Amino acid sequence: MKQFAVIGLGAFGKSVLEELKELDADVLLIDKDRDVVEGYKDTVKLAYVANVLDEEVVRRLVPATIDAAIVDLGGDLETSILAVNYLKKMGVSNIIAKAESPPHGDILRIVGATRVIFPEREAAKRVVPMLVSSVITSFLSLSGGFAIAEVQPPPRYHGKTLIEANLRSEHGVNVIAVRHGADEDYSFFSPAYRIMDSDVFLVGGEEEDIAKFGGITPPSQRKPPGAVNRFLSWLKQ
Repeated sequence: MKQFAVIGLGAFGKSVLEELKELDADVLLIDKDRDVVEGYKDTVKLAYVANVLDEEVVRRLVPATIDAAIVDLGGDLETSILAVNYLKKMGVSNIIAKAESPPHGDILRIVGATRVIFPEREAAKRVVPMLVSSVITSFLSLSGGFAIAEVQPPPRYHGKTLIEANLRSEHGVNVIAVRHGADEDYSFFSPAYRIMDSDVFLVGGEEEDIAKFGGITPPSQRKPPGAVNRFLSWLKQ
């Protein structure tokens, strides 16, 4: 069974803890708020009331062999930076830290975070494409500018086969699976599959390519810059 340390129970830390509990993983919890720890101590393997500002506390409580450490100390930027650095020095191989701002995130990476999370920004990246586009129904931004999205194929492709639509060549998007309407399950398809107006595609590709396929005009084709262009530029950040 994998073992995880959740250090700090901000909103992100609590969400991760709840998910790990559902997976029946071994969880070590550390927070300086006694009331918070008391509320979770019966649902995790180990729970400590401690301030991780002290390196010796971190070394004593967190095994270096832990599969991953999740750090969310809310607005306590200094302590989160130090905690990540202590974990890195101990040899913890997977350190996921919540950042409050881009500069905070940069520092967390420098001191040893394996991955830096911006929960509010990542949530916004999922929601904004659905607001801007009338055919994108979900959007998940991944690393390296890659994304996965649910997209209703534009009307000009209705009745065409996937070979005729040639979406990979024309738009840079790869169709992973297809479902017929909101209530159906996704299924695989043949290249000769004929697109219907009720279809929803699960596609993968570059964020900007998916955005353009969803009808969001790229900055180079839209003047003067507007909200849509600012969104496309934001995706690249």
